[in-house]
Amino acid sequence: MRHEEYDVVVVGGGPAGAMAAKAAAEKGAKVILLERDPVIGTPVRCGEGVGVYNIQKYITIDPRWIAAELNRVILYAPDGTPVEVHGEQKSGGVGGAILERCLFDRALAEAAAQSGAEICTRSDVEGLITENGTVTGVKYSRFKKSYTIKTKMVVGADGVESRVGRWAGIQTQIFDTDLESTYSKVLSGIDYDWKYAHFWVGSEVAPGGYIWVFPKGPHTANVGIGVEVRLAPAATAYKKLDAFIKKQFGNPAVVGEYAGGVPCALPLKKPYANGIILAGDAARHCNPLTGGGIYTAMVSGFSAGTLAAEGVAIGNTTPSFLKKFDDLITEDITIPHKRAYKLANAVRNLSDDMMNRAAKEVLSLPQDQRTMRNIFMKGLMHDPRLVVDIIRAFL
Repeated sequence: MRHEEYDVVVVGGGPAGAMAAKAAAEKGAKVILLERDPVIGTPVRCGEGVGVYNIQKYITIDPRWIAAELNRVILYAPDGTPVEVHGEQKSGGVGGAILERCLFDRALAEAAAQSGAEICTRSDVEGLITENGTVTGVKYSRFKKSYTIKTKMVVGADGVESRVGRWAGIQTQIFDTDLESTYSKVLSGIDYDWKYAHFWVGSEVAPGGYIWVFPKGPHTANVGIGVEVRLAPAATAYKKLDAFIKKQFGNPAVVGEYAGGVPCALPLKKPYANGIILAGDAARHCNPLTGGGIYTAMVSGFSAGTLAAEGVAIGNTTPSFLKKFDDLITEDITIPHKRAYKLANAVRNLSDDMMNRAAKEVLSLPQDQRTMRNIFMKGLMHDPRLVVDIIRAFL
């Protein structure tokens, strides 16, 4: 049963929001999570790829969430040259996986509920309540009825557009050079090598981004595209993906599709204000190089929820206290994302010819040396300043 006052209100039921609600509830806070969609986990707006070793730091993996294990990758240069990439696994020895995001997100929300958080779907947050410059509540609608909730702390996990952040006066504007437009379809009845994840790059295929084919079974895959908004007019992502699918797979059955935006920017410098903190994509905690954001959303959300509950407990939800968030996310988000941002900008400046040459040079290496790190080294060897960043990015 919903109440009129909570210690922490979480806006958004994705991985960041669910982890924030779980962490805050575990700290003893009275928590409610408000989700706009009717069902947490749908619609899926994601390629669904993730490093298993990372997410199992926060939750025990259920095999039902894993559509396909993923340890092998093929990159296709602009001229079509395929390069099989060998993994450089981090400690833990566990590779990647393609998730069933609908099941995964729901499990995270269930974990939050089991920790004591209330979950309320079909709840569209329409504004914040402030007193003397401090966020003290939220306004939302559900089934065309309006409600208000008083709170001591809000966690905004409402995605790249983050209305909550804007309402709180946090500078959330993102430039088109740092934003990717994505479109993805789940295809069924296709023939392809499903033991690999496949990536295509090039100015014609996906300007400023890439096309992916992530396996979800022998004849099913998540096939999507991300293109830099600055380089691609409206609807480019859909058109280019449609052309790619027709060329590679003909006219397969489409059992799901979605569009979205991915922030490929540096993390927000101050994703907090009096009584509010942003997490996940709302705080730009998405890898600028790969566009991946599931694990970092979990890190970000868990850290935000923990801090929100602690602030409520001591009666301090000001930026002077919330700035501890910066330290909590430094190792997993801030440092690696600054490095990834530099690499992403360098990759944007690579011509198709340069990428084709890099592919051929990598193919001349022994098979066990055809790693992602060496691909970047070959492609960006014209800029020796990036060598250290490349090495550290793939340690």
